[in-house]
Amino acid sequence: MCKSICRFCTYYYPMPEVVQLAEEKPEKTQNEQAGEGSSASAPPRTTWSGNVRIGLVNIPVKALLMTRDVRISFRMLHRSCKTAISFKRFCQEGDEVTLADIVYGYPLGKNRYAVLEKKEIEAARPESKNTIALDRFVNFFEIDPHYFEKTYLLLPDRSEDAYSLLRSVMEKSGKAAIGRITMHSRERPVLVHYYRQAIAATTMKYPDEVLDPVGYAVLKELPVPREKELELANEIVKGLSGDLDFGTYKDGYRERIEALVRSKMEGSVIVPEAKKAKPAAKTLMEALRMTAESLK
Repeated sequence: MCKSICRFCTYYYPMPEVVQLAEEKPEKTQNEQAGEGSSASAPPRTTWSGNVRIGLVNIPVKALLMTRDVRISFRMLHRSCKTAISFKRFCQEGDEVTLADIVYGYPLGKNRYAVLEKKEIEAARPESKNTIALDRFVNFFEIDPHYFEKTYLLLPDRSEDAYSLLRSVMEKSGKAAIGRITMHSRERPVLVHYYRQAIAATTMKYPDEVLDPVGYAVLKELPVPREKELELANEIVKGLSGDLDFGTYKDGYRERIEALVRSKMEGSVIVPEAKKAKPAAKTLMEALRMTAESLK
């Protein structure tokens, strides 16, 4: 334990040196994966529920977030007593600040702010709506994917007939519908589209949230590639071309950290293998030639 009170330690009792890992689950078969979300497994948590509206047609749906962020996370601990580190809020005058004493500043320039209260900000938020109002049907492949934000799986909510009709129309026509959705107190453009025997909704960024590279002078001043460079580059592209298999891409960093934790629990420590340095190429042409030759 800490012999004196640490300013940033959260707790003051001993903690174990390591935290036990959860028991590893066997890999699922394709049939088990396909059955996820059914009554045989824990039901996914509904993120949003409401209606998809096209004119006078309302289709009640439930939205589930389709993606998840799987990453390694750590908790900072005090080296000597292994207790968790916490952080406090201090103003620039050095005083500790409670949540009740915090106001919000809208930047007006260097060290200048328009001061807003939290209740004023809350009053400006859009009202939570339970409707996705669709305005127009568009070609899905005309949408710039850089505008995509998060994708949600839409499931029928006692609206099987209308849901099935919309799904069939989108599948056969190749069209998607664009509209607006208010989620987490923020209004977003949303694209409702067909995806693998279901209807999905992808929230989108506004145009001023996506960087436009056209205005950068350095891109306009790029030199024209030489013919031999283009030939070698096309040879490399041809040699590396193939069918897309996302299953071959794994989070190697996460796997190495998990292996390191398991080895510590077993009483030994594995050292990740050092990356081998690749021979450096002196020129672009040499790098192209060496890469093309390695693919033969």
